[in-house]
Amino acid sequence: MVEDHTSAARRRIQAGYALVVVENLLALLWPFAIGLAIDGLVDDRWAGLAFFVALALTHTAVGFARQRYQTRTFNRLYAEIATDVVEQQRRAGVDTASVSGRTALAGEYVEFLEHDAPLAITAGFTIAGSLVMIFLYDPAVGLAAAAIAIPVLLINRRLMARSEGIFRDLNDLAEVEVDVIGRGRRSESSRHFGRVARRWVRLSDAEAASWSIVEVVAVGLWVFALVRATTGALDVGGIIALLAYVLFYTGGFDEVPGVLQRLTRQRDIKRRLGDEIGSEADPTERA
Repeated sequence: MVEDHTSAARRRIQAGYALVVVENLLALLWPFAIGLAIDGLVDDRWAGLAFFVALALTHTAVGFARQRYQTRTFNRLYAEIATDVVEQQRRAGVDTASVSGRTALAGEYVEFLEHDAPLAITAGFTIAGSLVMIFLYDPAVGLAAAAIAIPVLLINRRLMARSEGIFRDLNDLAEVEVDVIGRGRRSESSRHFGRVARRWVRLSDAEAASWSIVEVVAVGLWVFALVRATTGALDVGGIIALLAYVLFYTGGFDEVPGVLQRLTRQRDIKRRLGDEIGSEADPTERA
């Protein structure tokens, strides 16, 4: 991608991700606002409910603006990248089938930037932000929540390492798929798509195993949080907010395996596309 529209694409992407950050900050305040509203209504005070309504409407407005902006930004980015891929790969003498496969990979790359990178931001905010809020409501539950992050991190690092080789094979297969289809030989097509299917099964099995282990670890946190919430000094609103943040925290970990797998594939795609994708447009370059 040439320098001028690479820099412009980077600015557009950063603006879109800034909206994602604001949207997640507002979402993080929801349990706090609900707890505030409940405690206020119990005491016949309406200020907490008014705060909740204002927060909800602001969150909706930001989410609406973010979705419209990102749709336009990333569709334009795909058109620019696909054009560069075709031009530069053909100039380098790459055959049509490989160019077609890499154009499809460029679409997956942009889809990652549009959907999966914001999901990664959301997961980060959900986990880190919820942990901070849990500490504010009950430091003991906060320590327990922080402790389970260690085995979760180790599990997901192993998942990412296992996924890397599988995605490399899938991307190799994607680059030759047009040729396989073009030759139209049943045995070759069956062998090709069978290999693709087996690798997706392996990825799904790895993700399912990681998710299941994380869920078992989270059960221990839930038991401890429920006991603490019902035997401590928190009022009704505080109990609801604390348990909501525990739900947010453990739910954030549910998203991590899928996000890491897609990040792993995106890195291999970027390596294949090379200079056609400028690092300035890639927010995951340092990930």
